Amino acid sequence: MQRVIELRRAKRYLLSVPALFTWAPQEGKPRNGKGVTRDINALGVYVQSDSLPPVGARVQMEIVLPKLADSSPGMHLQGEGVVLRCESGQATKRGFAASALFYPEATDAVLSQLKASGQIA
Repeated sequence: MQRVIELRRAKRYLLSVPALFTWAPQEGKPRNGKGVTRDINALGVYVQSDSLPPVGARVQMEIVLPKLADSSPGMHLQGEGVVLRCESGQATKRGFAASALFYPEATDAVLSQLKASGQIA
């Protein structure tokens, strides 16, 4: 029997919301992409997208979170990070994982509220 050791330092939340991102290739103009998050935590995010920044690229991103109530505006998390890995297989499995510096305390609080409201798993 194998034991799985969890190496993540922050709780991961399954969350499918729009993500916008920008990165600058070694040569050329900055590139933009959009996708949908698969999961997120205070230290990183996985984005499903056809636009794949290269591993090691610095990315700036904006995550559009759902509203907590009908009368409240949706929240946006903005952050910057580094692409850790890319998956370029089937169209439904394309995406990238990036470390991200969001504001950890605020991010955990918002994600916990979304989980408590039943909007994320």
